[in-house]
Amino acid sequence: MPKTSDIIQKAGVSRSTLFRFLRGDNVRPEAKKAIIEAMNELGCETESLVLKGLVIEISVSKNFEAFKGFTEVIHGITERAEEKNIKVQLAIRSGDQIRRDYDQWKESSDTKGIIIIGKDLENETNEGEILREKGIPHIFVNRIIEEPDVSYIAVDVRKAAYELVEYLLQKGHRKIAALGYPEMLRIDRDKLNGYRDAFQRNGFQINNKYLQLLQKGESSDDAIDAILSTRPLPDAFFGICDSYAMQFINRAHARGLKIPEDIAVVGMDDLEIAQYYKPALTSVRTPFGKMGALAVDHLLQLITEDIVSSKTIINHKLCIRESS
Repeated sequence: MPKTSDIIQKAGVSRSTLFRFLRGDNVRPEAKKAIIEAMNELGCETESLVLKGLVIEISVSKNFEAFKGFTEVIHGITERAEEKNIKVQLAIRSGDQIRRDYDQWKESSDTKGIIIIGKDLENETNEGEILREKGIPHIFVNRIIEEPDVSYIAVDVRKAAYELVEYLLQKGHRKIAALGYPEMLRIDRDKLNGYRDAFQRNGFQINNKYLQLLQKGESSDDAIDAILSTRPLPDAFFGICDSYAMQFINRAHARGLKIPEDIAVVGMDDLEIAQYYKPALTSVRTPFGKMGALAVDHLLQLITEDIVSSKTIINHKLCIRESS
């Protein structure tokens, strides 16, 4: 086992700096990096020391539990954190609360990084800007954000939506309806861009009377009713999430329509209920739990290593079932 004097000599730090690091106290980032590198080269186990007493925070909106995918992400986070003996805190914040919370941030606290889940476009943009301004390590889950210093772990939902709509086009459907809140939600915007990509790349025109672009306060139920009142009826419905697809099926059934005979329906996310729905729902599987676990791994890299950002795309899977 190497002596402390060996680590001090190799890292080029003082004895007091080394012992502050070993106690779990804050040291300068360059000193921390040098100590970890020295210990690794000398064959010392470092992960438990680096992570000792560390806390990560999950930042969510107040209604996050309304979408089961977010609870699966949080389950993945807490399982991985437990494996690494890291504490997790849940913080509900939006609007002005975001600035107030981070204005009280102290580098000396045990909380060292943030995982952001399920915010709308305005709040996630605001929170990301503040976190970058303050140099707080953070990572977004299931959001692809192009700025070079923003970290994320995500499915390429634009590509997934493209593949799903292209599947409908290849089945002969041309009047494909859809709805979403692209001005409010980045993920809706990206999925609807994938919808447009599929039409464009396959040489077809979108008929905008089948496309409902909603504003804050407008109802998805009303949008579905409007789609089902359109003549001629759409021959397919692209649900940008499973819940929209299921809403559509319920309201179509109430009008005496059959799925998929009258209208084919697809969704995205492939929550557990999708395969047991009647009819079983064609969907794109998003591995929410895996994203949560990887968010922990990548956030720890941002905290402990000299990394500016971490951008990772994980695979989705198209699951074809009865509804289409």
